Amino acid sequence: GIFDGKADGRTIRATIEIDGRTFAFEFEVIVPRQRKTAVPAMILINNRYRIPLEKLTREPDEFWPVEKIIERGFATASFFTSDVDPDRVDGYSDGVRAFFAGGQPPAKSDWRSLSAWGWAASRIADYLETLPEINADQLAVVGHSRGGKTALWAAAEDTRFAIAYSNQSGCGGASLSRRNFGETIGRITTVFPHWFVPELATFAGRESELPIDQHQLIALAAPRAVYIASADDDLWADPRGEYLALVAASPVFQLLQVDSISDPVMPALDRPRWEGVTAYHVRPGKHGLNAGDWERFLDFAASLFSLTQELSKFQPTFDPPPDLPTADRERP
Repeated sequence: GIFDGKADGRTIRATIEIDGRTFAFEFEVIVPRQRKTAVPAMILINNRYRIPLEKLTREPDEFWPVEKIIERGFATASFFTSDVDPDRVDGYSDGVRAFFAGGQPPAKSDWRSLSAWGWAASRIADYLETLPEINADQLAVVGHSRGGKTALWAAAEDTRFAIAYSNQSGCGGASLSRRNFGETIGRITTVFPHWFVPELATFAGRESELPIDQHQLIALAAPRAVYIASADDDLWADPRGEYLALVAASPVFQLLQVDSISDPVMPALDRPRWEGVTAYHVRPGKHGLNAGDWERFLDFAASLFSLTQELSKFQPTFDPPPDLPTADRERP
């Protein structure tokens, strides 16, 4: 047991074999011991660094606050993105995409790193489905920044994810590319070309001509749940564009007869907004995933999954008090 016996932790090695060749990556799974029924699970796509069991028990990390997640009644799992597909321009040959392609270079339409990381999240879901202590109908996928982009894509491709959490995912994630604010297609495809198919780069400087935009990615999760989160100082990720994308996806949720956020006015800072199966918050501060974000995520999941537990101090709201500062920020 770990955390003074409050949970059981294990490291799992996932191995794929093709014609005698193998590819493997490891991930951690932590399950609370105090449970009356099977529990929900939060799968973190960790784009920062791998956090092995021995480290997470001795060094609390708010990027993945495992003990807090366990105390709230959830299991959790995580993998490091670069263990699956290295997050660098020249990393293709060392990743799972090259393994499946037999070492051949990728065609223009082949999957890129974001898809590979989403694939890995689904492999963790495969494993969690085999555990009787996990409620396989209550799996959530969580990601920050490039991980947040991946979380949306993972949920679009895998309907087993009941909730997708996309934290400050910006361009290529939750924010609307056609707003052309913050990080642009030209910038992101130049610095991180391995994340996307090459055709996306052809829309650099002509975002208005895009045939699709990110609200449609969000809508692909409907009627399942989506939580979008922003930070007020993270203008690179375009908080307003992230919120408006969620609003623009609402007709699809409503078509599928579930309620969703449709109010075009952003909520105030630190006032999470929930409506039906969608949620949003914008907090003060910079780009990052912190304990406060996780508290909000856990509150939303606890409510959606009807868990019997107290909510944190971050209460949802539909009508922000007028004395709170607005987070509806535009160009300085």
